[in-house]
Amino acid sequence: MNQLESALLDELTNGGDPELLLRSRTRIDAGRWWRRNSVWICVTKSELILFAVARRRYVERLPLADCHKSHYVAATGELVIDSSDALRIKHVKLTPREALNVLDFLTKK
Repeated sequence: MNQLESALLDELTNGGDPELLLRSRTRIDAGRWWRRNSVWICVTKSELILFAVARRRYVERLPLADCHKSHYVAATGELVIDSSDALRIKHVKLTPREALNVLDFLTKK
């Protein structure tokens, strides 16, 4: 994690430690000239946060309660975040083990 990403994570979590933090294989344009940035997945006690940062910031936050229907599609290698909100990124590329870790937090009742 670079310095910009660390600073944004601290801001998003108010300096607290996240329950889970993963770098996905999904990439997004965050203002770099020749490369895209990785989308990070952060799970706190009450929220799922997707973020990336370079010149621009990409941040989406969802309450964990809104993500309980999320699932993993093994054929594509993507975690599908099923929520009622219109997310910019609903499919996040993760390994099966990483996706199971995220789903453990998202599907808790």
